[in-house]
Order: sequence, then structure tokens, then C-alpha cells
Amino acid sequence: MSEKAKKGKGLTYAGLILLLVFAAITVLSFVFYNQINDAQNGWFAQKESNGALVNFIYSIIPKLFSTAQVLFVTLLVLYVVCSIIAKVFRATPRRITIGKLVNSILKVVIWVACVIAVLAVWGFNVGALIASAGILTLIVGLGMQSLIADVVAGIFLVCDGTLQVGDIVTIDGWRGTVQEIGIRNTKLINYSGDIRVANNSTIKIFINQSREDSYPTVIVGVPYEANLQHVKDVFEANKDKIKALCPCLIGDIDFNGVDELADSSVNLHFGAKCKEGDFFAAQRQMRGAIKTIFEENGISVPFPQIVLHEEEKK
Repeated sequence: MSEKAKKGKGLTYAGLILLLVFAAITVLSFVFYNQINDAQNGWFAQKESNGALVNFIYSIIPKLFSTAQVLFVTLLVLYVVCSIIAKVFRATPRRITIGKLVNSILKVVIWVACVIAVLAVWGFNVGALIASAGILTLIVGLGMQSLIADVVAGIFLVCDGTLQVGDIVTIDGWRGTVQEIGIRNTKLINYSGDIRVANNSTIKIFINQSREDSYPTVIVGVPYEANLQHVKDVFEANKDKIKALCPCLIGDIDFNGVDELADSSVNLHFGAKCKEGDFFAAQRQMRGAIKTIFEENGISVPFPQIVLHEEEKK
């Protein structure tokens, strides 16, 4: 199992344990509601004591129980919402993409509601806080224009359908698979497991390479003394064998003629169709298969060489 998979599994276990702990506290708080919350005769009612610290601890314990209840409900709602979204938005890349975006938005909304509920438990005037949210939103909005631009751009990316989870794209010269389109940024992961995060508003021009079959090409050199017609005949006669050595390809390999008259070889151009996810594997397979067939038929692959001519002495 990879380190990333272990990490993801650990986070899942940690979340489950946390949920169970909050659930146990919630059950206890309901079973012993009077004993916990009764300000006169409860377990944590302030006793006649000169210890200010003791009285303070007694006063906050019921609030801690209520906070645990709010967190339990929040985690439970998050689990249910995420499960429903995962089941409803599936089967197609577009539905998965929309599901991930909706999931991100709902997580923010749920956690904001959780913070407000916790503040209310600890005695803050939530009504005044919500009433002043309009002015606060205006002030914050003026300073967070880039964040708003990212959110709007992410919504348009999903609604337009130009970018979907699972697509292989190139953004600013960086090629990877779209892992997630969030409310602020888009995550790409490449073949080596590196992750790049790009703000949605910065994605102006990109190449989506997943909508059609790709056409990888390879260059294979032959010696100058080789007969090109013989090389072509050998290639045509062994097309089926070459294709068998290249399971990633779709259809036959094309011989596209001479690509370059290089210093030490005549470079021939070959290409074939494949799925975008198999692009690099297909190139490696084609190079190996063509070299194998050429060597079996006496056509060598040249190496760089320099020819020196010595001037004759008179």
C-alpha cells in the first residue's frame, strides 16, 4: 500500500474515532441531562468555595458537553451529506466533477453553521453577529476579490464541461490528471504522483487531451547505407508482430516517412493511436518493438559517430 493510501486510511480512522467519542459524550449528556445542566443541584453546580478556578471549571463543563454535541451533529451531517453526494453524483466524469464541487460548497456552509452554533453555546450574541455579517461581508469582499474570482471561475469550469475530474490536461506546460475541481482551486496529479494546485481564476488556456484518442510518435534512426524501401518492406511485413508487442496501441502503427537526415542516421517517423492515459507507455512500447523487429531483420540502429579525414602529405 502506498504512503498516500495509508495516510488517507489513517485520516478515515481518526475521523471515525472522533465521531464515536463525540457520540458517546452526546449519549451521556442526554442520559444525565439534569445532573449536568441543573445549575442548582447538578454535578457541576457552583459550590460555596473560595477556589475561583474550581468554580470556573464547574461552569464550563456543561458548555463543553454542549460543544461536543454540536460537533457530533456536524460530523454526522457531513458524513451523511458526503455519502449522499457520492452516491448521487457518480457514473460519469461530469457528474463526479459536479459532486466534488457541491461537496466543497456544502462543507463550508456546514462548518460555518457549526461555528455559529458553538459561539451560541458559549454565550456570544449570535443575532448581533449575523446582523453585522452584511457589513462584514462587504468589507471582506472588497479585500477578497481574487477569492471570489476563483469561486466564480470554478463554477463556470464545471458548468461548461470543459474540464472534468479524470481528464488529462496540460496547464501552463504542466501535464496531469484532474483530481478535483474545488470552489477555489483545481488539483492535478501527474504520473509520478506529484500534485499541482492551480487557482481557478488563473486557468485561462489549457489543453484537454482526454476527449479524443492521442497520437504518440517516435523517431527511430537507421544507417545511411540502409535501403529505405527494404526498411519499409520489413516494417509492413511485421506490422502484426509489432502491434502484438504494443498492447497499449489502438489500431496499426503508421510509417510516416523520413523525419530528418541527421548527422549519424536517417530518422524515420512512426505513430499510432492510443488512450491518453497510455501515452508514454505506448511510446516506450513502440520504440522497443521497432528496434526488436529491425534487429531481427539485420537493420541496425546506428549510434552517434564522427568520420575524420586526414589530409595527405605531399
